[in-house]
Amino acid sequence: MKKIGKLYGIGVGPGDPELLTLKAVRVLKEADVIAVPKSKEESDSIALSIVKGAVDLSSKETLELMFPMTKDKEVLRKAREEAAISITERLKAGKDVACITIGDPMFYSTFSYLIPLVRERLPKVGIEIVPGISSVMASAAATVTPLTEADERLAVIPATYESDKIRHILETFDTVVLMKVNRVFDKVLGLLEELGLKESAMFIERCGGANQRVVRDLDSLKGEKLDYLSMVIVKRDQND
Repeated sequence: MKKIGKLYGIGVGPGDPELLTLKAVRVLKEADVIAVPKSKEESDSIALSIVKGAVDLSSKETLELMFPMTKDKEVLRKAREEAAISITERLKAGKDVACITIGDPMFYSTFSYLIPLVRERLPKVGIEIVPGISSVMASAAATVTPLTEADERLAVIPATYESDKIRHILETFDTVVLMKVNRVFDKVLGLLEELGLKESAMFIERCGGANQRVVRDLDSLKGEKLDYLSMVIVKRDQND
């Protein structure tokens, strides 16, 4: 019987090719296929551009996996099924597939949804995760902000949560990271102002990339069209 290939989930970090781990670079060089999840809205894959800054991919197959930017569960299910089928075909052919993702594969990553779908088709497939630096950790570094100290508690949530949930979390945790804040920024800003936390917050966009931006005056961003790769870190003063 033909040997089944191995599936790798590779975290490529937040944007800077120099933040790729040595293991990630090695696996990417050895893999036969580089699978690239991307949305239809993206002209180019951010993850792929990071990898190209560190690894020569000219001799490898690049497999684009299309995932629409939608909350429609049926549309997402179909896209994930199609991606899993494409990956499985390569694995059955004996090819090792490295699926790259910005940040870390186990942290708000599309790759995590593919694992059970591939295992369903190939129960004995080998799967290995190569962790990457998440945008949360990279943003903390970029802003020189310790996320937690001593007995402090940290919450990381999508900003698209209902306002009541965000309010409760902001009132409960010492540090809160609000991800995917681009479409709801003005609403989040209003809530921070209401809770007296606006001065404790900072905005980070495209962390680790060449066009990284850190903004501490959140009012200056009102009404601006923000990048999808943006977040707000709220670090409550210990004396509050």
